[in-house]
Amino acid sequence: MHKKKLYLILVLLIFISGCSAKLSKKKESFEGKGIEYTFQLPSTWEKSLDYKVTYSNEAIFGAKDTKSNSTLVVMAERKESMDLTDFGNRIRKELKKQYNYKDEADIFMKEFNVGKYKGYKYTLDTTFDKRESWLHLYYIETAHGMVQLNYYSAKDGNYEKRAEIIDDSARSVKEKKDNGAESETEDEIVFQNDDFSLTLTGVMNVTGETGQKLLALRYTVVNKTKDQAIKADKWDSLIQATQNGKQLVEGKLANDNSILDIPKLIEQKTKEIPAGNSLEGVSLYELKDDSDVLLIPNKETFKTADDVPIAVLSTSEKAGEE
Repeated sequence: MHKKKLYLILVLLIFISGCSAKLSKKKESFEGKGIEYTFQLPSTWEKSLDYKVTYSNEAIFGAKDTKSNSTLVVMAERKESMDLTDFGNRIRKELKKQYNYKDEADIFMKEFNVGKYKGYKYTLDTTFDKRESWLHLYYIETAHGMVQLNYYSAKDGNYEKRAEIIDDSARSVKEKKDNGAESETEDEIVFQNDDFSLTLTGVMNVTGETGQKLLALRYTVVNKTKDQAIKADKWDSLIQATQNGKQLVEGKLANDNSILDIPKLIEQKTKEIPAGNSLEGVSLYELKDDSDVLLIPNKETFKTADDVPIAVLSTSEKAGEE
C-alpha cells in the first residue's frame, strides 16, 4: 500500500516538473531608442536591476532565473539605422569572429517568422559572469525596431527544457508604440567639428587582465570629409578621461573576456575611415574608484565642446533608478 502511494507521488512530481516550464502571465515592458515593447519572461525568471553593471550601459532590460544561474540581457536598435541585407548570415559571420569559432557552421542558426517580421536565433558556447553558459542569442524584428535578447543559460541538467521556454519568451516580443527617434537624442554625447564626429554609444564596466575594474567607452567615429580618409584613433588622441582631476591610464582587457566584441573594436582603431564612412571603436580606462569620470575634449579641435561627466556604475547601485 505504501509502495503504491509512493509510486503515485513520484508520478505526480514528475508530471508537475514536466509542466513547470511555461511563460509568466505577466507582461514585462521596456523601451529602446524611443520604441516601447512588451514580452513575457519564463515563469521562474524575475526582472533584475543590475543588468547595466554586469553587462553594458547599452542594456535596456535584464532578468534572472530563480532556479538556475541563467541571465537575460536585452538591447535594441531602430531598423532605419541598420543594414538588414542578408542580416542573418552577416551576424553569424560576426559571431564567429567575436566568439573565436573556427567555422561559422559550428554556430547554430535558425531564421523564423514572428508575424510578418523576421526572427533570428543563434546558440553559442561561451562564459558569462565567469560561468560556462549556453548563449541563446535572438534578434527579433518589429515594425520599427530590432530587439536583441541575450539569454545566458546555465550548463546544467535542465538546459534543454530551459531552451524551449526561452524560445517562447523571445518570440513573445511585441512592439507597442513608437515615440520616434528624437525622444532620446537630447542625451547624446557628441564631440564634432567640420571634418569628423565622435559619438559615445555605450558605457560599461569590464574586468582587466589582473582583475582590476575598467571602464569601457564605446563610440562611433564619422568621417564627414568629402575626399580624404582619416585615422580611426581620434578618441584616444583627442578625448582625455579623468577621475578627481587625475588622468586615467589605458586598461587592458582580461584574456577570458567573451561577452562583447571589445577586442575587435580595439583592433579597428588602427584602421583608416574613407570619406563619408564611419567606424566603431572602444577605449578602456583603469578606474581608481567609483567616482564620476570626466571626459575632457581637446579644445583646439572641438572649440565649443564642454567637458562631460560620466557616471560609473558600482555593483551596489540599482540600474533602474539612474
